[in-house]
Amino acid sequence: MTDELPDPGEVPVLDWIDKTLITVDPLYQRPLDTERAATIARSFSWRSFGALVVVPAGDGYHVTDGQHRLEAAKLHPKVTHVPAVIVQAETIQSEAGMFVDINKNRKNVSALELFFAELAAETGNATETLKAAQAAGIRIPKHPGNYRPNDTVAVGVLQTLVSTYAGERVQMILTTVAAAAFKPISAAQIKAVECLLTDPEFAPQIDSDDLAAMLKTVGTTLDGEARRFAATHCTPFWKALASTWFQKC
Repeated sequence: MTDELPDPGEVPVLDWIDKTLITVDPLYQRPLDTERAATIARSFSWRSFGALVVVPAGDGYHVTDGQHRLEAAKLHPKVTHVPAVIVQAETIQSEAGMFVDINKNRKNVSALELFFAELAAETGNATETLKAAQAAGIRIPKHPGNYRPNDTVAVGVLQTLVSTYAGERVQMILTTVAAAAFKPISAAQIKAVECLLTDPEFAPQIDSDDLAAMLKTVGTTLDGEARRFAATHCTPFWKALASTWFQKC
């Protein structure tokens, strides 16, 4: 195995660099997301900053990995220098090649992975969300696959519910969708139930118990009709599902 591995090349230098000396080369870098950089700046912490990857460029450096963290550092008045891994690139092509190599094999953290990390860190509303799901008989499996009835990995939608509505309203929505014992419960199904029970157009005409009984009866048999509705009316599937369920109910 070791004979098949490539020579890793020259060992890079680790250093703290004046943030004003580091720039972004727009030739290969993605457009800056200013809101993302501002979000990082608002919660700036060295514990989660990590090290940038930079290459020497003239009298300064180009950042090949970490441009949003760099911009956050530039926004923060108390940050003057940033930790960086300094690697060599002879041409702009090899510099861009490093950007490709760094990003093509990177696995982004999924919403589910982030949820369980927040749960362990006791941050955000992950704990409250888990309790709300459990109270409705909904399980959030740590590893997707081999789903049981009322499993869901739609943690983003669940967390939005918890941050938007009072506890009683959240429970009404979740117990209603749980009545169908979907395997698993999708984000679209949760959002459709939320729509029917909260939207001024539907809510006055829908009883949560009646909706729960209908969902328990029809299950996913109306999904095909909802998909045709979504395609015909150019609307998101969850809205089409809500409309289809409403007509049935």
